[in-house]
Order: sequence, then structure tokens, then C-alpha cells
Amino acid sequence: MTAAIDQTGLRADFAACTAFMRRRGAVVYAMPRMLLPPDRRPYCDAVQAFTIYADKLIDDPRVPVADRRRRYQDYSRAVLALLETGDPDRWDGPRSPEDTVGRHLARAFAHFTRVWDVPPESVRRLLDTMAGDAEATEYPTFADLDQYIRGTGVPYIHWINALLGRRAHTSEVAREKAAAAIFGLALTDNLQDLAEDLTAGRLCLPVEDLRAFGLDRDDLARAVREWRMPGPVRDLVRFEADRAYRYLEQADGWWRTADPVARELPRQYVRLTLHTLRRTVGAEYDLFAPRRRARLTWGARACAGFALGYGRARVRWSARLPDRRPRPASN
Repeated sequence: MTAAIDQTGLRADFAACTAFMRRRGAVVYAMPRMLLPPDRRPYCDAVQAFTIYADKLIDDPRVPVADRRRRYQDYSRAVLALLETGDPDRWDGPRSPEDTVGRHLARAFAHFTRVWDVPPESVRRLLDTMAGDAEATEYPTFADLDQYIRGTGVPYIHWINALLGRRAHTSEVAREKAAAAIFGLALTDNLQDLAEDLTAGRLCLPVEDLRAFGLDRDDLARAVREWRMPGPVRDLVRFEADRAYRYLEQADGWWRTADPVARELPRQYVRLTLHTLRRTVGAEYDLFAPRRRARLTWGARACAGFALGYGRARVRWSARLPDRRPRPASN
């Protein structure tokens, strides 16, 4: 934990973020923070932990919808009030034992927004969009999906952008490239999770895209059940993948907008998303084709590339290159 965090009395809150992310899984926890200098890692934990916690709060299938929505609304109000007052000791949110973690995460995240000059409006936008999309089972048009990603993914990636340095945080070019990267990731996830989403009763590919290829939701469900790719379904996958590729092309060079000590995070973010997209659709745009040997090869290449990036990052940290990080704000 950094000295700046120790001085604020929020050590337990940031420790809770780190513990929360560790419970999410080693890869999810380790990869993003490993590519940031040590003094920025606790803030990365705070951003990721808060976002995941809020998402799970509104989207937990084990909790009745009414209770889920009530808890989420109470938590959102408390978080926004905390951002407004800036006082970590004022917490009007739930106080039950199971909500203690949420309180810790909110306090750490609120401190992150002050230190890294993140506007509260972006937090409100994400929380409002999550709440409005809680019961959505499909997106009629790409414009609807676009609105959802801009309301959730884009605020999140702009928070990560803040950790990359002043230029990445304030430059419009950097912000556009970061947004393109999160769009590329979201569209890739929609293809990768197509079968899982349909089984859970959710379709994340725009309905208008299905219709353009003479398909409907039942056609996709049938393809998943039979584990085969009819021609129109393959054409749809190619269309969706090409859209994701275009966004990732737009994100190219995002890493150049970051501080030298933080450039590997955006570089690897785009590279690994592109790797995942290629692995998911393959050369023939077949989501169901067996590719065990190819996946092992791709996995080895991804790990090797990440290790190389991590090595470059460590060299930059050791060289103590100039850093335009904002000064931590006092509580």
C-alpha cells in the first residue's frame, strides 16, 4: 500500500479492494495491475472492485429482482452522496454485515476519484445505466447496444485511462482510443459468450443484425443446441467480428498517449483483446469448431507477449522515467 493511502486512513478500504479482486480469480486480478507501477496498483484495484461489485449487486440471479433493485438503489445513493461530500466517515448506505465489503470498496473508489480527478457525473452515468439495463434480455438495434456500452464500459475505461497519466486522461484522442478499445472488448465478449448468454436467456447481439441475415433468436438458439454453424449464422458472426476488428483498429496507438511507466497496460489490453477475438472466431468464423491445438498455440503466444510487455514495464519503472501523475488529494 502506498504512503499516500496510509495517510488518508483508508488502508483497510484499499486492502478490501485487493482482497475482493483476488477472490475474482488470479488472471482477472493480476494482469491489469501487474502492468502499472506499484503506486498505481491500489487505485486499479479500487476501480475494478467497485465496478464489479456494483454490477453483481444489480445482476445477482440468486437474489429476487425487487430485493436486488432495492439494494442497488440504496448503494448507488450512498456512493453518490459519498462522492459529493468527500467524507469517508459519512456513509448512509446499508450497514448489514454482508454490505461491509461494499462500503470499503465505495470509500476506496471515492478516494480514487478525488486523487485522479474523475468527475462524479461519470460515476452517476455508469450506475444509472447499470440500473436501467438490469432486466434487459436483448438489444433491438446496435444503437441500443452502443448506448449501454457508452454508459458502462466507456466510463470504466476512462477511469483506467486516468491511471495512465494526465495526457491519456485529458486528451480527446486518447479518450476516443480508450473508448474504441472497450467497444472492441465488449463486442468480442458478446461473441465469446454467445452460447452462455442464450442459455441464460440473454442475447447481446443486436436483433437488427440477426434480421439482416434472415435470422431470429430461435435460429441462434438452435445453432447453439446443435453446436453447428449454418451459413447465415456464420455470416452474422463474420459481420460482428469485423465490427469488433474495426474498433480495435481505431484503438491502435492508445498506448502512446500514456505515461512511459504505464504504456504496457493499454498496449497489452488491445493486443490481448485482438488475440481473444481471433481465438474465438477462428479463420472460418465458426464459434463451435474444435480448436484445442490452436488454442494452446494462441495461449502460449499470449503469455509470451504479456511476459515481454511486463519486462518492458519493469525496465521503465527501474529507469524512473518522468511521471505526470497528479498529486494525491487530502481527505
